[in-house]
Amino acid sequence: MAAVVLISTVLAACSGGGSSAPSTDSTDTTGTTDPSGKSATTAAALPAMSINTDGRIPIVDKDVYLGADLGITGPDDVDPFTGRTSIKGHGNSTWTADKKPYRLKLDSKASFFGLPKDKNWILLANYFDKTLLRNRTAFELGRRFGMAWTPHDVPVELTLNGQYAGVYDVVESVRVDKNRVNIANSDNAVAPESTGFLVEINERMDEDVCWRTTHGIALCIDSPDSASDAQVAFIKDYMQQAEDALYSNSGNYEQYFDVASLIDWYLVNEIFKNQDARDFASIYLYKDAGGKLKFGPLWDFDIGAGNINFSDAQYPEGWWVANGQWISRMKQIDPSFETRVRARWDQLKASQIDTIVSYVDENAQALQANGAAKRNFDKWPVLGKKLWPNPVVTGSYQGEVAYLKDWLTRRIAWLDGNL
Repeated sequence: MAAVVLISTVLAACSGGGSSAPSTDSTDTTGTTDPSGKSATTAAALPAMSINTDGRIPIVDKDVYLGADLGITGPDDVDPFTGRTSIKGHGNSTWTADKKPYRLKLDSKASFFGLPKDKNWILLANYFDKTLLRNRTAFELGRRFGMAWTPHDVPVELTLNGQYAGVYDVVESVRVDKNRVNIANSDNAVAPESTGFLVEINERMDEDVCWRTTHGIALCIDSPDSASDAQVAFIKDYMQQAEDALYSNSGNYEQYFDVASLIDWYLVNEIFKNQDARDFASIYLYKDAGGKLKFGPLWDFDIGAGNINFSDAQYPEGWWVANGQWISRMKQIDPSFETRVRARWDQLKASQIDTIVSYVDENAQALQANGAAKRNFDKWPVLGKKLWPNPVVTGSYQGEVAYLKDWLTRRIAWLDGNL
């Protein structure tokens, strides 16, 4: 719940009105700086992040980092920051959007907004999600469920090379670290049995080491980087043993899978009816040295919660993630699996699940009250346009939020009646 307090504090400090886009760069050309060259003041702003690449070179590549200066200013409770970073593009379909996401790698570890120090951060653009809230809301739900680690995120307004770029979420990237995915040392020189592994189900198969299981699940090693041949052989063998146990008649799949972590991951993704979470991509699993295979952390929900027009994931009724290969197999062979899912749902529903719609409402109201939503959509006038893969166009920020709230309310009701 720490991130909820953090974000609420940041937003509360920014709720006094005003409409100027914040900037820490006197060369901003969006009309938000005065003739003296000083940044325009505003009584209502999210923290302002300014990034200037060396020579103002545009960021056009997902593979090549550019050097840059980074600065953060904001309300009194936000510590200012200045430092050096490298920046490059990030994402897959999101990288094709006009408003692009980015990956940051600081020269030295630093803490943003009171979060643990690290070099690696993501700037999510949320271009296809016109509420700007789906990722943030899914992460919040993961924290409410008490998952081992869920990325923290803080909304900022970004100025990039002197140009106002809109509302972004600064997010902790998914990586092995004591403050993130906290598993054993994943250096490629470590013995396989002492290695912590971070693996992704990823149909794009765009990492250095990827393969398919006997039943066709596409897996890629995220960590260790440049895994040794012995480490690759070890985790491939473990993953196949886990799948073999699941598809055998022995009933011992729990020897390999941590089912408690799976149930929490499954429920969050099923609540959002997350398109990619059915065996496609951004499905993270990790195995600590000597431990079972656990599910998480959560990632990538911008086309979840009904924000999709090319599959049945659009509709708040019906199963989605439950029809994935491994989960459907667990339901088939283990009568206790669904019983445990229902028990977890009942434990969390009243206090943590039903109230998530209020979380959406509170955060949307804050983005409107501090003017950030208006500034974002003045920069990116898409509220009246049908972007991929939007199923509806409401024409207003309030309409987009209302659609999300209604969809989540109906989804939760359907799941409650069918789990």
